[in-house]
Amino acid sequence: GRSVTGTSVEIFANVFNDLDVDVLGINCTLGPEDLLKVFERLSLSTNKFLSVEPNAGKPIFDGKELEYKMTPEIFGMFVEDYLDLGVNIIGGCCGTSPEHIKVIRNMVKRRPKKIIKEIPIMYSSRTILNKLHPFSGIGERINPAGNKKFQNEIEEFNFENVIKRANSQKKAKAHAIDVNLGIEKILNEEHFKQVIIELDKHSSLPISFDIQNIGFLETALKEYPGRPIINSSKLSKKDLNRKLELIKKYGGLLIVLALEKEILESAEERLQLVLRKWPYIESKGITKDRIIVDPLVLSLAANNDPNITIQTVKLLSQNGFNTTMGLSNLSFGLPNRNYINAAFLSRAKSKGLTSAILNPEDEFLMNTLNGNLLLDKNIVIPTKVQKQDELTEKILQGEIAEIKRIIENQLKEKSPLEVSQNVLGKAMENIGELYAQGSIYLPELLLAAETVKPIFDYLNNLIPESQNDKKAKVVLATVEGDIHDIGKNIVAAVLRSANFKIIDLGKDVETSVIIDAVQKEKPNILGLSAMMTTTVGKIEEVVNELKKLSIKVKVIAGGASMNKKLAETFGCDAYAKDASEGLRICKSWINSNT
Repeated sequence: GRSVTGTSVEIFANVFNDLDVDVLGINCTLGPEDLLKVFERLSLSTNKFLSVEPNAGKPIFDGKELEYKMTPEIFGMFVEDYLDLGVNIIGGCCGTSPEHIKVIRNMVKRRPKKIIKEIPIMYSSRTILNKLHPFSGIGERINPAGNKKFQNEIEEFNFENVIKRANSQKKAKAHAIDVNLGIEKILNEEHFKQVIIELDKHSSLPISFDIQNIGFLETALKEYPGRPIINSSKLSKKDLNRKLELIKKYGGLLIVLALEKEILESAEERLQLVLRKWPYIESKGITKDRIIVDPLVLSLAANNDPNITIQTVKLLSQNGFNTTMGLSNLSFGLPNRNYINAAFLSRAKSKGLTSAILNPEDEFLMNTLNGNLLLDKNIVIPTKVQKQDELTEKILQGEIAEIKRIIENQLKEKSPLEVSQNVLGKAMENIGELYAQGSIYLPELLLAAETVKPIFDYLNNLIPESQNDKKAKVVLATVEGDIHDIGKNIVAAVLRSANFKIIDLGKDVETSVIIDAVQKEKPNILGLSAMMTTTVGKIEEVVNELKKLSIKVKVIAGGASMNKKLAETFGCDAYAKDASEGLRICKSWINSNT
């Protein structure tokens, strides 16, 4: 139920529900029984029209022919189940024939059930989906205001501090992070593009975009693989038009300030402003569940009355609006800020506050908030979850400086060889297992491999020549006629991170090129991948050519069209169903010197 990059069915629907599409659908890969479970999740996540096109069961391939054995009659048995879930378009994908479609047509004797779902208000990143209710805490710490060093780092495209702050807020249980890169006049579009790419790779928390330049904001939204929060718009028609246009185009939630030109003095005036502007927002096709109103929090130090904000929250909530606030504005310039913020948040929450931009690393504040939610029966007491060891965690977060610190401390007690094999190597094995379990996804795996490469290189340079066994060498290739290389690239990343030397020949590689590479490089292992049933026979061709030329090399094969039986039939030494298993097999061969 997730893509290779970790996007769930629910996140897919959450993103596309906002966009100008009529139908959401699922097709291919699975037969009607297995696809039904995935389709049910989609049907519960959207009110758009639904389509489905299953395969005719699971294909069987004997090395020569591919066959789908599910009969039209069995295929048609699931039509009623799909109709009950509200499917509007139903057909067949791989392995289906005109007879399968005819059976479907005969089975469709009624219209699908019309089910209007009440879908909660949610926002997402590529891999994380959070509900706005009962409360969302949005981390405020990615903001270089008053921090010249941090601002200079951002200007120079050094996002290490941004990533560190994102990860620390994630660890502190923020639901999302607010991203403000400071003085936008000294930045350009590339800053905003790159920071979103880096945050997606390292943090994965949903993002609130605190970007004022409309061009920069659109650049960031184009790069963002989730349903964003845009922070924010005044209620002036000019500002509203630009921001409403963006959420119509890219989806998401919009924070609007209870402000048009100047700050209004009373809660009633702020409410009336919002109510007066609401028909205009609605006329643009934006529903109330996509708007979050900021009642305005002003500094106590400037003698502003916080009760006006509290009353505004109450009035907005009574009128069905979701609300948020920049909590720390209240205590700016005052001592004991955490106590002031916590007390104010408790009062606002009791009046219906939906979310707040706050410091999730303020332990007193968060304990106060969680106490409020617990008393409201909106959260359960969390149980302890198993944590990763520190090195594994830092590798996954891409924190190079912290990884170097841990490695240097290990080098005080262990030899470089021990650290390479038993510390860094072990951490990468853990990451491989997390990927195999589905706990992390492809971008995290590739990031980890990229992160540790210079660390392995550093350790290898410290190992004396007499101790430094030559790296095991692996040649990888996707066979001729096959242009799919995601699986091979994953294997390359995992093996490289385990200190194997990788010679990657790429995709659609002719047999003669593979043979030439093996003769030239003399690898310990040759890894071959075939995704398609029409190309899998090329693996046998390579193996036969190796035998013909009496070239001795261990051959491991994988890919969607391969299986253990085929690997044995083709004369391969092993079959690996995934990168983690491939790593285990390769290491066992090297350790046994075979």
